[in-house]
Amino acid sequence: MLRNILFAACLLVSGYCFSQSGCSKFRDGKFRFTDPSSKKTCIITRDGDSQTERMETSEETYEFNLVWQDSCTYTITPTSSTIQRKKELLKLGSMTVKISQVTDTSYVQVIRVASSPKFKRRDTVFLIKDK
Repeated sequence: MLRNILFAACLLVSGYCFSQSGCSKFRDGKFRFTDPSSKKTCIITRDGDSQTERMETSEETYEFNLVWQDSCTYTITPTSSTIQRKKELLKLGSMTVKISQVTDTSYVQVIRVASSPKFKRRDTVFLIKDK
């Protein structure tokens, strides 16, 4: 009985570690997802500790500082220059993004906003491969 429990525990731990490691390929790169309310496509560019976002039909960009909490979770906060251009972003504060359901070309993100604990948004994000 103890042997079966230990085996199950090992499977759970190795499964968790495998799913966590799959997120690393999405740390940097270019991604897209469709905003559920506006139906517009958002383009995300992540590089190191920064993230830039823009709607596909607009040239206006928003910059964020990015901090990885673990291999599949990061927080973003708007930069001061972004806040100066879009004061309403200041009310949001930091946002926490959790990556799950990783495939070769996509992942699911769940976003939570620090200033709105009940807010939760889920999107499928797709990798944009360089040509």
